[in-house]
Parts: sequence; C-alpha cells; structure tokens
Amino acid sequence: MKAVIMAGGEGTRLRPLSLGRPKPMTPLFDKPVMEHIIALLKKHGITDICVTLQYMPQTVTDYFGDGAEWGVKLTYFVEDEPLGTAGSVKNCMGHLGKEDFLVISGDAVCDLDLSAAIGFHKTRRSAATLVLYRHPAPLEYGLVLTDEEGRIRRFIEKPGWGEVLTNMVNTGVYLLTAEAMELVPEGRAYDFGKDLFPLLLERGTAMYGTAVDGYWCDMGDASAYLQCVADALAGKVALELPVPKQGPGIWAASPVPMGVEVVPPCYIGANVTIGTGSLIGPHTAIGEGSTVGAHDLVQRSVLHAAHLGDRATLYGAILCRGASAGAGVVLNEGTVLGEGASAGRDATVMEGVKVWPGREVPAGGRLTASLTVGGLRGPLKFGDGGVIRGIVGEELTPELLLLLGNALGSEKQAALGYGGGTGAGMLARAAGSGMAAAGCRVFHHDGPTPASAAWLARRQELPVSLFIEQEGDRAYLHLAGRGGLPLGRARERKIESALLRGEVSRMPAARIGEIELLSGVEAAYAAQAADSARREWEPVSLTVSVPGETPADGALVRVLGLLGCRVSRERRNGIPAFAALHGGFYLAGWDEEGGYLPPERMLTLAALLELEEGELRLALPPAAPAAIDLMALTRGGTVLRLGRDGAEAEERYAALPALRDAAFAVALLCAHLARTGERLSALDQRAPAFTVRRREVPLAGNRGDVMQALYEAEPEAKQAGEGLRLNVRDGWVYIAPLTRRASLRVIAEGFDAEAAAELCDFYSEKARKLDRGAHL
Repeated sequence: MKAVIMAGGEGTRLRPLSLGRPKPMTPLFDKPVMEHIIALLKKHGITDICVTLQYMPQTVTDYFGDGAEWGVKLTYFVEDEPLGTAGSVKNCMGHLGKEDFLVISGDAVCDLDLSAAIGFHKTRRSAATLVLYRHPAPLEYGLVLTDEEGRIRRFIEKPGWGEVLTNMVNTGVYLLTAEAMELVPEGRAYDFGKDLFPLLLERGTAMYGTAVDGYWCDMGDASAYLQCVADALAGKVALELPVPKQGPGIWAASPVPMGVEVVPPCYIGANVTIGTGSLIGPHTAIGEGSTVGAHDLVQRSVLHAAHLGDRATLYGAILCRGASAGAGVVLNEGTVLGEGASAGRDATVMEGVKVWPGREVPAGGRLTASLTVGGLRGPLKFGDGGVIRGIVGEELTPELLLLLGNALGSEKQAALGYGGGTGAGMLARAAGSGMAAAGCRVFHHDGPTPASAAWLARRQELPVSLFIEQEGDRAYLHLAGRGGLPLGRARERKIESALLRGEVSRMPAARIGEIELLSGVEAAYAAQAADSARREWEPVSLTVSVPGETPADGALVRVLGLLGCRVSRERRNGIPAFAALHGGFYLAGWDEEGGYLPPERMLTLAALLELEEGELRLALPPAAPAAIDLMALTRGGTVLRLGRDGAEAEERYAALPALRDAAFAVALLCAHLARTGERLSALDQRAPAFTVRRREVPLAGNRGDVMQALYEAEPEAKQAGEGLRLNVRDGWVYIAPLTRRASLRVIAEGFDAEAAAELCDFYSEKARKLDRGAHL
C-alpha cells in the first residue's frame, strides 16, 4: 500500500516554535516530527510515500531528499495555491493509481496501529475508513459518531461541550479508495472533513471508523507540544529516539555527568553540557548542542540547541534553536523563546508569554506580555451565552482589548459601543485602536445596551459588533454578527485562536481604518421597536410600570413613551410592569395582580402574539420553553431551534426581534394590550401553563464524558445547540455543560411546579451518578 503525508501546514498556532519552517519540520527529540511519521509508515510496511507541500516546500525536500536514507521512496507534490486536504491528495492520484491508499498528517505525533486499520478497511470494503482516537479532551477536534459495526453515522466538527456525544476524534489518518477520490474536483480547494466525507455520507456510501491501539496527538500549540514530549518520555507513545537508554527513564547520548541530578523521565541529546548542581527533569528534553549552567532547575521543559545560564529556573518552558536565558532567569509555564531570542540576567518571564525570534527581554525585567503584542494572563474563552467576562484591569486589560479589536478588525467593518463606567470606555477605546490598526472601519456609537448594539449590527449589515458593559469592577464583552445574533461557536473559536497566538495585523498609515462617531442610535433603536408594533389604531389609555434604572430599562421607557403609554417608574398593583434583563435581551414582567412573569414566560407570551398575527414559523434558542412548540403545533405552526435547524432557524430568529430583544417584546405586548383591552394576566392565562426549574451540577470528571454518558443512557435525547433536550412523560429537560467551569446546567420544564422539581432532581442526580462513574 502507498501513503500520502500531508506536509503543507504552516503551524500558526505553534508559533514561535514553528516560525521559519513548515509545521511538520518542528523538532521533536532532535528530529523533525515528520521523520517520526516516516518511521511509523515504514514500520507497517509502507515505503512508497507521496508528500504534499505548500508552505516552504524546499525545507522539506532539502532535508529528506528522495527518502533513501530512511529506507523509503518519497515523491513530492507542491501546491502553488492551497488546495485543502482532499485537493492536495487529489494532486497525487496520478502516482497513487487505482489501489487503496493511506493518508496521514505530517505534523501529528502518533504510533497508531496502521496495520490493524488497513485490515479493518479491507474487511469492510469501505470507500473511506477514518482512524479514530478516544480523546479525553475532544473539544478542539472533529468528532465521529459510528454504529456498532463502525459505520459512520454523523460528523460533529469541533464541538461545544454540549455536542460531545462521543469522545472519538478524527485523527486525520484515512484509508481511501480511488473511487472516493473521483468525487474530488481537480485544481481547487476541497476538504476531506468539510466536503468529501459529508458528501459520501449524504449519498449513503459506506464509510467506516475504527479506533486502533496506539497514541495520537495533534501538537497544535506549545502546550500540546510539551504534552507530547512528556507522553513520549513516559512511554505512552513509542518513538525512535536517537540516543541510547542510560537507565530507567533516562535517554542520553552519554552518561549523566557527576554532580548533576536527573529525575526521570528525561532526554539528553548529543553534545550537551550541564553544569554541576543542576536538577533536570522530570519530563524534560535537552536537545543536541544545548548548554545548561550550574545549579539550574529545569522541569517539564524543552531546549533546542539553546543556552541556559547559572541558577536559572524553568518550568514548562521551550527554548528554540539559538535562544538564551541568562543567569538567574525564571521562565514560567508556557513561556517560549523563539530562535535567537534572549532573556537577560535575572529576568522573569510570566506564564504563557512568547518572545518572537531575535527579541530580547532586558536584564532584571519582568515580562508579562509577549514582545509582539499585549499579553494574556491565560487563554481567553467565551463563556455561556457567547459573552466574555472578567475583572477590569486584571482579566480584561487594554492590551487584551487591543488584541481582541485587532482580531475583530479583520472583518473590515465593525460597530463598537460601551456603557456602565469609565473602565468600559477605556477598554472600548483600546478595542477601537486595535480594529483601526487592522484597517477596519469602526462605527463608535452611542447605543446604550448590548441589545441596541446587536440591533445596529443587523440594521447596518455589519459583520461584527462589540459592546462592553461594565457592572462595578467587572465587564462583559457582548459580540454579535451581521444578523444581530451571537457569533456562533465556529467564529468564537477563530477569535480565541487569534488571541492565543498573540499576533497583531498592522496596516501602513494610508490603510489604517477610520473611527467614525455614530450618534442617535438609542433614539433610532427605540423608534424602530415602537414602529414594529404599531398597527392602524389610535393609542388608548394604557399605564405601565418600568421600575428598574438600568440603561436597558431606560430603553423600555423610551419605547413605551413612543407607543403612547403612560410610564410609571414605581411598581404598583393594577398595572403591568416590565424589566429588561441581561443587557436588554430578555424581558421579565409582573401582571396586574403583582404575579411575577419570568423571562421564559414573557417569551412564551411574545411567541403567542406572533403566532396570532400570522407568524407560523418561529425560531428560538435551544433552551427556550418546549411549551412554545406545543402552542405553535395547535395553531398549525412550527418552531425551529438554533443549533439544530441551521441557517433557516438563524434567518427566522433574526427576522423576529420580539423573541430576542426586550424592547421589541415590550412593544409587541403593550401594543396588543392597548389595542384589545386585554389584561396581561388574561393573556398569561391563554398560554400553556408550565414551570421551569434550574440547577447547576458541579462535576468531578470530564464534562464531555458525562454528556456522552447521558446521550448513551437516554436513547430519545436530541441534540439541541450546546446540549441535549429530552422529551419525557411529564415535561421536558434541557442539559448543557457550562463553558467556564466543570458543571452541567439542568433546566427542567413541567406542567406544574411539582413536576418540574421532580424532573430537575431526577436528572441532576443522574448526572451526578454518571459523573461518579466516569471519574472512577
């Protein structure tokens, strides 16, 4: 059998370790990663190998030549323009012929049993066989759902926690037939995961997945790289190391010098010098030609022909070729010094900071940020609801917002607003500068709430909006896309990845973007909300209350005034009252008798009015009440769900602002009350009765494992956005993992309070039991 090694990747997330070379040429134990892949293929009898190249191809061809030194035959195929994974392999078909062949990435670290995978592929007569791997943290990978025979039933590309219905990830190792490759077009970008495999699945073509013995790691970033090194030294992956084993867990080109303590497992390459009194290890690789000073402490770190002075301390650091760290230096976890970079005497480099090639950390300095951009205290993540939250000046700094704005600025047009305090204003100005630096046209507006900012993005057809909302010392970053909807997990991941890489796009002076002030947004927003509810009617006497004093409550007051309502700022019995929550996206209320109507109830009433006005195709978030589905069904309508029903659901949700914006919802409700004379309490009686109970369930184990166990334990469970929705006898249950901590959210909906409480209790306890089972 022949094989194809895909070796065209640039490795942007691995920078600066991968700078100046293709990612497959990243050194691992004094060999390029791709050399380990070639050894694996040869071990399984595969010696005729095609190599696809795109980024810096000569680096690969100069090193490997025709492959004879490694006992294989290498044939290179260079792409002038990126062709995607399937497109690049299509380029090789003239050499591969009509026989089945294997595809493998040149930048993965693995020792998978390829012979077993080949045997499985042949017995199943599969058009395409995907080699799968059980991964403990599957969020960053494509998941593959198979049946008991291994036949592929579904793909989930880079899921959120709620979509982790299996931990079987796609390794990028494939067995393919020539017939399958006939579907790949010539000369244009085409991808296996996004294009070919979904097409085969749609056609019903036999595709199988198999999990074979062995280890696999993507080596996507510096943290994953260090983990690969640690796993190899711990014996979790079998790699051919170029030096002999000197003792248990110690591989070294020569005996360990006297006066040096090595804590296994460790790797010490050829021509390495280590000073007396130093402690090396565990999980440390000192590459060929490196120098370690006296009385150093080096743990869980990697040096590539680098120099370390005396009394230095490294934990979780990487030093690239030619990098140096002076005497007394402290390099904390996640530090990377690029080629030729240096840290001066007694300098301290903090967690996660990367120093680009040739840059210098001054002696005695304390570096808390990358030398190329402002630094991050840790990977910035979107939280539940697509909101980034943190403390102003600590987690959310001007440097970070400059970087975030720069990442958003790649969209070329953006809305920017803030409210709640001077800290939010400072962060907004930093974000605007980052946007402009990327050549983005920035509309800095006076909209008072996140909801008004989302409305502006839809009205102006802007690709992205950022609104910074401050409450005390905390700030919340609300982002919206072109339709005024949340960005979605795919775009969130791109932003997270850009922030993690720590790179800034800079334009020449003539192409720097303009920051334009856009006033009147608050008035225009309120006017459109009021206009959306107006019919051919004369305003009648309607008195309502808005007791809250937030900017979002102020927007409600303005909308109701435009409708002709009399608005009291004090709540009292006899009149309906309203409050805007969560930045103006949710509406709560009180009926005329003072009965509280929570946001899910107000959403149900808004949906009822939309149905009665002829909108028979509604769209709602995954966790919205299932009672609305029944209500729509009895009226000949249907409810689409975001995350389940694709673009159609997003289009309908964007077109019905009363279902996602408190200002539009209050306009719809109060216009109806004014027009018909119906009381809010009477309208509430016409909607289906239900009660919702919520609970957070802390987990000891992995969120993905528990979600997978729930999915397997509940055959009727349906995926809904980030979680699972279950239709049970007495109601509905929605279960989803929280983004920022190891917990599940359980939302139970019953026909009465007792039923909802029982469902919430039952599934919370079930999640706890499954967690205990997964954690053992």
